[in-house]
Amino acid sequence: MEVCLKFSGVKPKVILDDNEECKMSSHTSDLVWKIKRTGDHYTCNCYAWVYQKNTPVSVRSCKHLKELFGYQYEDARLLSSAGSKNANANSASASTSNDQADAEKTKKRARSLSVSSDEDDDVKDTSPKKKAKRSPGASAPTSSGPSNITVNVLLAQTWTEEKGCDPTGYWISEKLDGVRAFFNGQGFYSRLGNKFFAPDDFSAQWRSKLPSNATLDGELFTGRNKFQDTVSIVRSGASNRWPEVKYYVFDAPFMGNKPFEERLAFLKKIFGDSDSPTYPNVILVEHVKCTGKDHVLDKLQELQKKGAEGLMLRQPLSRYEPKRSSTLLKVKTFYDAEAKVVAHHKGSGKNAAVMGAIEVEMACGKHFRIGTGFSDAQRRKPPQIGSIVVYKFQELSKSGTPRFPVYVGDAIDKTEAKDAEMRVIDSGDGDDDE
Repeated sequence: MEVCLKFSGVKPKVILDDNEECKMSSHTSDLVWKIKRTGDHYTCNCYAWVYQKNTPVSVRSCKHLKELFGYQYEDARLLSSAGSKNANANSASASTSNDQADAEKTKKRARSLSVSSDEDDDVKDTSPKKKAKRSPGASAPTSSGPSNITVNVLLAQTWTEEKGCDPTGYWISEKLDGVRAFFNGQGFYSRLGNKFFAPDDFSAQWRSKLPSNATLDGELFTGRNKFQDTVSIVRSGASNRWPEVKYYVFDAPFMGNKPFEERLAFLKKIFGDSDSPTYPNVILVEHVKCTGKDHVLDKLQELQKKGAEGLMLRQPLSRYEPKRSSTLLKVKTFYDAEAKVVAHHKGSGKNAAVMGAIEVEMACGKHFRIGTGFSDAQRRKPPQIGSIVVYKFQELSKSGTPRFPVYVGDAIDKTEAKDAEMRVIDSGDGDDDE
């Protein structure tokens, strides 16, 4: 039976025979991703695909599948697979028992490709199979909407006091240290298009108040300096800690051709002011008019004393551009970046029996160690070798490696390292001119 070849009239850019495997090389590292067709679905050994543990394998995807087969094809395949599963009428699908067996086999195969046997326990610990006890009345994870979609969001450039534009008239808001989340009217999705399985009741009160074509942009957030807590909750729809999460909404992409002020007014009409929200778990991010550079610097200092990551500056009357744009600027004294874990190093003193530091590789290929920012539990069970972590630092050394790096958390939806956007200071640089 011929499957995986055409959905809604869309054909894949590459055709794989059943059980055929191909490889894709990373653009920024020496990682190689293995993609395989198994019956009516595809598998990839990247973390973004493997960590969709509570999603049927037939409706999983990742950026590597999208790049190989085409974004339009993957969207059509996922919608068709999700619809067929719900209706139980897909004549090209295997029987339920075979599908479950294939799912288990594919899960084991993907694990064997992405982690060693020593690290398999770490993968199991993040699986929804190891469920936390639900609090009384807690809802089951939502099943509406596909598990993976194409997401394109507005991304910020960096503003500095020395070389940034005059911010007078811009809108200032806090830069939240949460998990970016795109709401498509049915569910929440990461920047890579992977679904966050929030409980059904998380959006039940307010999603019916939105227009049918509405999309929202915001962050799932549990509080300042709680990034890792947020990650651990949103990666599992079964967590009984979802009530701790709030969706801080800051834009409405479906109104992208309207000025920002009009989009903000729409959000305020639905969700209320930030200090008096209409719904307890959705907060409209507060925006205030900037009066000049001193206002930005004073506000930055004020919020960072409270533990905030930084500020965002939004250009007045700007449209929503689904790309990196100068209409949105980020302001912070700490830089953050992502790096790949390549080794664990034993600690000393009180950490003699546990991990003392992780060695990581930057996107540029440089190696350095991160030894601070870890809890005792994280030292006992450090980030997996090969995984991507988020770290922050104040500046680069003359050799181009971060000075005083601090571990922030696991980058659960990233597959490649990404260096901070900043100038590398070399040994011949004697002043601050850029």
